Amino acid sequence: MTSEEPGSISPENLQRVGALSFVPELLRQFGADPSDVLAAAGLSPQALHNPESTIPYRAVGVLLNVAADKTQCPHFALEIGKQIRTASLGLVGELIRNAPTLGTALLDFATHQHRNAHGSVVYLLADGPNAFFGYAVYQANVPGNHLICDCVAMAGFNLICELTGPSNPPEIEVLFSRSEPADLTPYRRSFGVKLHFNASQTAILLPQGLLDRPVAGADAGLRKVLEKRIGTLWQAGEFDTLTQLRRALRIALLNRRISVDEISAQLGMSRRTLHRRLDALGLRFQSVLDETRFEFARQLLANTRLGIAEIGLIVRYTDPSAFTRAFVRWAGVPPSEWRSNFDTSPLKFEAQAASP
Repeated sequence: MTSEEPGSISPENLQRVGALSFVPELLRQFGADPSDVLAAAGLSPQALHNPESTIPYRAVGVLLNVAADKTQCPHFALEIGKQIRTASLGLVGELIRNAPTLGTALLDFATHQHRNAHGSVVYLLADGPNAFFGYAVYQANVPGNHLICDCVAMAGFNLICELTGPSNPPEIEVLFSRSEPADLTPYRRSFGVKLHFNASQTAILLPQGLLDRPVAGADAGLRKVLEKRIGTLWQAGEFDTLTQLRRALRIALLNRRISVDEISAQLGMSRRTLHRRLDALGLRFQSVLDETRFEFARQLLANTRLGIAEIGLIVRYTDPSAFTRAFVRWAGVPPSEWRSNFDTSPLKFEAQAASP
């Protein structure tokens, strides 16, 4: 597979361990041996000991899959998400904890999340009277996407509740880009708000007015210090042009702004500069857009019950036949056939995701 073909996103993205350091203890609580789970996920026994260390982003999905299997707890990822607070996000968490308002805090997270992780993107999008605080995976061939949905939805919900005060805001709702679990009880108990499965995105839906709520206990003086320090934080490594582009395109598919002019402006460069930088990598804008569409479409096909035509619209094909033709070019088979042949078991995922 060449670098211009869909699905070619590098598997070497890194993720700060952070709250995953709680996983070994959670595994013990559920009667599983952490060493066995980590080994099955391709990680060393010490991989999660230090919250400030990093692991491959793909290993996160494998870890969630294996942990759910070994514990026989399909909602194990929710339990991990419950451990995530601003304190578990390192310097980024300190910054958002001292933001003046919830909106500033969430925008801080979206702006600086790349410092802790590559392979996924956090975003804050406005849509009329509502806002979406969401998370999307742009790295290809990551197993356990439905479990990642669970974990980050719980984490996002926790963060908003922490920042807005002791009582959960009743007006927020939670969207999952996955199908309904067999047992909804743990989800209803964990969130206590309206839940939507089979959504096009994993996000917290909240009224824009809530973004103006002050963050209790925020320290403006400390925030100024943190704003200076945050620029030196590169836990996940260099933030290169290609990584920036993949993140921007993944969000652009949700907000319907996928033109090269709009994307290059978002990246703070001219269209000509973006093309020149991609040329130096042997890439074209359209090829990176196509691989982003392909990966997004595969995630929706594998993890939701959305119809083929609806998925085509989500990845910006107004004509269902045009989407099918494009998918055949990418995968070698129509989307309906790819979906019917898909097996979500961890051992089979990687080969299936990479080829028809």
